[in-house]
Amino acid sequence: MKKQTYLNLALIAILFISACSTTTSITSSYKAADVTQVSYKKIFVAALTANAAAQQTVEKEIGRYLGTKGITAVMSSNVFPPDFHSSGADKNKDTVLSRVRATGCDGILTIALINKETETRYVPGSGPVGPYYGGFGAYYGYGYGSFYSPGYYTDDKIYYIQTNLFDAKTEKMVWSAQSKTYNPSSINDFLPGYEKAITEQIIKDGLVAPTAK
Repeated sequence: MKKQTYLNLALIAILFISACSTTTSITSSYKAADVTQVSYKKIFVAALTANAAAQQTVEKEIGRYLGTKGITAVMSSNVFPPDFHSSGADKNKDTVLSRVRATGCDGILTIALINKETETRYVPGSGPVGPYYGGFGAYYGYGYGSFYSPGYYTDDKIYYIQTNLFDAKTEKMVWSAQSKTYNPSSINDFLPGYEKAITEQIIKDGLVAPTAK
């Protein structure tokens, strides 16, 4: 009989933040075969990026949400020094794991940008106004700014993110999802749509039960 891990992923059910200005969708997800709903009490959060400001923003936001659910979060940026990666120390598996386990975390959540693409698309223009037979006064307000506007090409920036959840003791990946986000103007613009998409996928994958109505 397979060992079942119980994961109260209300912890990863990342915060719904008001309206989303950026579109994020899940492209694929994975759940280990023997995983149902498991419960981690302390999560090590690691945004895998060399951009220190982005790393801290993402880790802090996710950690803040986990705190609202009674889950303790530890930011990787508070554990590993700024030169940890540039020095090559991150290549030593034992060093990394010993530092993570020293925090007392039982789960590890990683967020990484795995690809970035530029996609060109055509935005159709608006057609001209139709025949008008009224007086000048009404026509002036009706027609101003509504005549033909030509179409144009624009570039969309598409970011692909991979989110993984590992068991800190066994190192086993218990859940993973890949998502894509269109045209985020900043990290703060990206986070709401990302969090909403991840939350919905976690519920869909059965890691947490939907909130009762």
